[in-house]
Amino acid sequence: MTLSLSRRAFLSGLGVAAASPFVPILNASGQEALSPKRLILFYTPHGTVKNAWTPTGSATNFTLSPILKPLERHQKKICVLSGINMQDVGVGAPHTKGLPLVWTASKLIEDMTFTRADGSGGMYFGWNSSASIDQVIATKLAPPTPYKSLEFGVRSGGSNPASRMIYADAQKPLAPATDPYSQFTRLFAMPNVQATSERLSAVDIMKAELARMRPRIASEERPKVDAHVDAIASIEKRLRSKAVACAGPTTGAKIDPNQIANTPTIIDLQCSLIASAFACDLTRFASLQYSIGDNDGYPYPWLGITDGHHDLTHAGDDDTVAWGKVTQIHTWYADRFANLLDLLDAIPEANGKTVLDNSFVVWGSELGKGNTHSFKSTPFVVAGGASAAFATGRYLEFNEQLDHNRLLVSICHAFGLTDVDTFGNTDVGHGPLPGFLT
Repeated sequence: MTLSLSRRAFLSGLGVAAASPFVPILNASGQEALSPKRLILFYTPHGTVKNAWTPTGSATNFTLSPILKPLERHQKKICVLSGINMQDVGVGAPHTKGLPLVWTASKLIEDMTFTRADGSGGMYFGWNSSASIDQVIATKLAPPTPYKSLEFGVRSGGSNPASRMIYADAQKPLAPATDPYSQFTRLFAMPNVQATSERLSAVDIMKAELARMRPRIASEERPKVDAHVDAIASIEKRLRSKAVACAGPTTGAKIDPNQIANTPTIIDLQCSLIASAFACDLTRFASLQYSIGDNDGYPYPWLGITDGHHDLTHAGDDDTVAWGKVTQIHTWYADRFANLLDLLDAIPEANGKTVLDNSFVVWGSELGKGNTHSFKSTPFVVAGGASAAFATGRYLEFNEQLDHNRLLVSICHAFGLTDVDTFGNTDVGHGPLPGFLT
């Protein structure tokens, strides 16, 4: 004799409708995604120095440039994308509109009717007109994590379009958190330990319920139950390891994140928080904004550079001293990006892979070249492969024939959103980057 259960009760017993919001939902095959895909958007300002950034060689046999040399240890896990343009459209100065444009591919809101206090007319611009790529994907996929996304920043204060790159929706910018110590408290304080405990309790309930139900379920349905029992056992194993690992990174004694001399420590702490948040599955979408897309005026004393970065990028092309300093700054950016990849690659996942292997990490900027404010050949490096969604160990040169909208569409496809053919309100093409996705 078999017991007839309602579809709701049966699915609930299998964990498809989880007994607790803290328990990951199993997919249609009865397995939880043990190695979920993740996305990181990494930004540094003022474009790059193209002749010191561009690799040499062929697509699969290439030598990294002086700026990208710190990424050599990850060369097999990166893909350098050269010759991609951004659409130079809409209101706002180049740096100002460039920062929100990078990840939204959309223009700032404009208002032709704006009147200044002195009575004169003029063009006014406000926040961006669309959501950023991370928020679009996170909203559509809605993974069962405590945080939809996490936004981190370094020296990226202010509240204006030049200081915001992530948008939940039109005119809804998300401010990057610039204090890693506050973020540590937010992410790894006691409530998260309690959340892990609640997840484990829910798992125990589900295990007991499945064991009770199994003898009463029709024999042809039992393999499904057994598959879910195995999946839940795997979830339990992960949760118990996280109960220890999710204490978060070591932050050391607190320092002032606003002091310029502390910048190297602050960016490393922010990268550690991202890696730990991924390891603990607190979120699957994160961003790190270094500085702002405007005249930041910041020096780099730890590199021996007392000039402001923005001012240096406006030097003439024949000023080898200035561009040598800019090259040094961007090489340091590459080194910090490599450090983030180190942290992600040190976290093991299923089948001998790492968190890096299962992530889509993108490094971009708001311009191609500073002294001309050119939006052509904006520099992009992607890493990880997103669970083999794109092949790494490659250098792809597009000769300024494609817009970066194609990259954003590619990101959507890598996360399974293959119905997305265009992205942003600047898009004049369609489809992903040719030859990029597997």
